[in-house]
This record gives sequence, structure tokens and C-alpha cells, in this order.
Amino acid sequence: MTDSTISGAAAPRPVGRRIPWWLFAGVLAVAAAIAAGSLAIWGTGSEGLQHFTRYTARFAFLIFVVVFAAGALAQLFPSATTRWLKRNRRYLGLSFALAHFIHLGALTSFFIAIGEAPDIVTIIGGGAYVLIAAMALTSNDWSVKTLGPKVWRRLHLVGIAYVWLIFMNSYIGRLTSETPPEPKVIFAITAGLGFLALGLRIAAWIARRRARSQAVVR
Repeated sequence: MTDSTISGAAAPRPVGRRIPWWLFAGVLAVAAAIAAGSLAIWGTGSEGLQHFTRYTARFAFLIFVVVFAAGALAQLFPSATTRWLKRNRRYLGLSFALAHFIHLGALTSFFIAIGEAPDIVTIIGGGAYVLIAAMALTSNDWSVKTLGPKVWRRLHLVGIAYVWLIFMNSYIGRLTSETPPEPKVIFAITAGLGFLALGLRIAAWIARRRARSQAVVR
């Protein structure tokens, strides 16, 4: 699997390797805690659901940043931890998909609570849910073989790039807004994490190109 994927290694999963189910249980537990906290503090009405929506989006984003940078981290800062992250990108990516679809459920509940019909095109396109679903459904060895490595990699490269752009557009838009919904420092931190992850990927790509050039010269 190349570093361009959201969901993990393209190579068949080694026999006997355990799936880290605790990742998915952890996502559900954190989402439940966010829901309980939001509804307990701000009530079960629209305000509570609005906060549930916001914090599930940020939780999903934190997972996404790890997935986005996993390969680069393993290359630039090799360690047991970064190698584990790279080896388990597939499951980290699936845990991100789970978290982001929980966010979609929270967002839908919020729109219902305020009596507005959500813009389906904006939610599906702007939230990148179609691409996230496509990547999640193809995060398995059978899909890699069926689609072919090139098509599969392109799907995941386009998907992860689009998701990154959607997150950055959202956070930078709020950061530059005259009336942001929350303190701007929150959006500065989230946008900063996104650009840091992008910088790591670029640095890793440059390092690979230099290594290949040196190999050719030798």
C-alpha cells in the first residue's frame, strides 16, 4: 500500500494478524461520551445536538489526521509506534469512517431538531460521505484484487485528498470569519494539525525521491 491511502495496506493481511477491534469500540465509547456530555451540559434540544455535531466532527478529524500522516511518520520517524500506525492504517481509516458517519447522524438529528431540511447535496458532497463510504467499502483485500492496484490507489488518493480539503475549507473558513461560532484558536489548532500532516507527507515524498535519485546515481 502506498502512503496515499486512507484505509490501510493493499497487500493481503498476514495470516494470524489480529484486527484491532478495540479501535472501533473506542470510537463508539468516545462518541457516546461526547453525546452524553453535550446533552447533559447543553440540554437535549438543538443546542445540545449542535455541540454533539461539532465535537464528533473534531473527533473524526483527529483520527483522520493520524491516518493521513501515518505513512509519512513511519518513514520520517521510524519507531514501534509509527510502524504500528502504518501497519494498521486500514483499521484506523475504518475507525475514522465510523466516527464521521456518527457525526453525520448527529448533524441530521440537529437539522431535525431545528425544523430545517438539510441540503442533501451539501451534506453528501461537502462532507465527502460518498468518497468515505467508497473507501471504507473497498478497504479489504478482495477490493484491491477486483479493482486492481492502480484504480484502488487512485480512488483512495482522490478520496483522502478531498476529505483533507473539506476539513481545511471548513476550519480555515471559520478562522477567517468575522463572527466564528467559537474562539478562533480552536480553528487555528485544527487547521494547523491538517497542514502539519500535509507537510509530513510532502517531506516523506521528497525523501523518497531523493533516495531513488541516489540509488540511480550509484
